[in-house]
Amino acid sequence: MKKLLLFFAALLLCSLAHSQEAEENGKYAEFQLIPRFDFNPYFTPGNTGDGSSGFTFGNSSIYTLVEGAFSEHVAFTLSNHWAAMTTPGFGDTKALFYNEDSGAPQLFYSNTNNWLDIAKVDFTFGNWTFTVGKDCLASGGFEYDDWDVDVDYLLSGDKVLLASNLWYNLPSYQWGASVGYSIGDHTNLQVQMVTSPFGERSFASGLFSYSGKLSGNYGPFSNMWSASAIQRADGGTEWLISLANKLEFAEDFTFGFDWYNMADVEYDDDDCPSGLLDGNTFRASLAWAPEDWCDVKLVGNIYEAFGTLYDANVAAAFHYYPFEWMQLHTALGWDYFTKSFSGMAGVKINFTFLSL
Repeated sequence: MKKLLLFFAALLLCSLAHSQEAEENGKYAEFQLIPRFDFNPYFTPGNTGDGSSGFTFGNSSIYTLVEGAFSEHVAFTLSNHWAAMTTPGFGDTKALFYNEDSGAPQLFYSNTNNWLDIAKVDFTFGNWTFTVGKDCLASGGFEYDDWDVDVDYLLSGDKVLLASNLWYNLPSYQWGASVGYSIGDHTNLQVQMVTSPFGERSFASGLFSYSGKLSGNYGPFSNMWSASAIQRADGGTEWLISLANKLEFAEDFTFGFDWYNMADVEYDDDDCPSGLLDGNTFRASLAWAPEDWCDVKLVGNIYEAFGTLYDANVAAAFHYYPFEWMQLHTALGWDYFTKSFSGMAGVKINFTFLSL
């Protein structure tokens, strides 16, 4: 595993070096530093002192993104979480680097996200794309299109709003490879084999996820449909099916509807993900972007498990861009079961230090 990581790191460095040398030939490399700070208070009317009210720092983080190519056939992506500050103190950041129980480097664990999100190289030849490295599990809806640092979410105790339970609770960044094939200009097929989020060690656990994904862009309509077979530590397999759809209309509006065949992620006694809670997730969204400098979205999540309502919440978020490199944002949400309200306000800044 260490040899594989060293080889991949060397490959990325070589890619960057070639990108710099190829500037005159139209090749590129771009490095971004993206800090984000959120303040996220939540409260339940009528309850005090019982843990149902408090605050977090939400998606506060320090993130870097490197993208580039050293030929028309080879491109690379490297994204990192250097700091996470959901709760006060440095516990969340430390957990990105070291396992809480063993003290071992977190990089070698697959049942949790760590400081390295994506580290991949794409080889494209005609309609074929071969990807190797660490990448996002080829499942889930359009909420996975955004970089983690760009995702808005609200917390109310252990409840997540705006984002789905799947996005927030499942460690989706895994090591492996995939093959993609483009059908015409609008449709893409992808098959992927990566390590399983239900295995403790990335390759040593011997557990893998196998996914197939069909995505397309047909004018105002886009889709992202996938099925994944995810191996569990007890020898079983979880089937994760996702049908995500998006429709643009009236120039400024986008309606989205996603369905997942699960309600939540289950955890074992060590607080590690161990499986999926059978059920359904129904996720609807409506976005309005009337100008380049602002947009607003409304998101509702309904979760069903064992034939009954597992949870439901609704939230809205607003983005304002006073400058191209700055985003000011705010959000407000409500959870049905706890009757709690959650709010958020924050800022995100994109610094581009290198662009070739």
